[in-house]
Amino acid sequence: MPHLSFEYSPGLEARADLPAFAAAMRDAMAATGLFPLGGIRVRGHRADVCLVADGGPHQFMDISVRLGAGRSLEARKAAAEAIYAAAEAFLKPCAAESAFALSLEMREIDPELSIKRFNTLHEHLQARGEA
Repeated sequence: MPHLSFEYSPGLEARADLPAFAAAMRDAMAATGLFPLGGIRVRGHRADVCLVADGGPHQFMDISVRLGAGRSLEARKAAAEAIYAAAEAFLKPCAAESAFALSLEMREIDPELSIKRFNTLHEHLQARGEA
């Protein structure tokens, strides 16, 4: 159940194709081999109210990855680095117009507090041969 959420500063959508960014993040997550395709969720949220550094026309993106417990620290670190590298490569042109800050944090979800009883995505993908 890997979820990737990205929060970004207003105006970034004029500089970056954010639906394409979401697809690039999905692909980067899948390429790690650590996350099943049926569990991957990617979503973006614009921060309508934000202040960056001195209040200048700076841009940011903060990426949060939540995943189920059970993967080694080494595997999580490698996945975090791979996802960050893909995001950095995609967003590097955004830094040409103004200062830009990119951050990523990966967190494990406590299995005792995670309820996922209703999910037919895995079966749907298997039926289509995409699992």
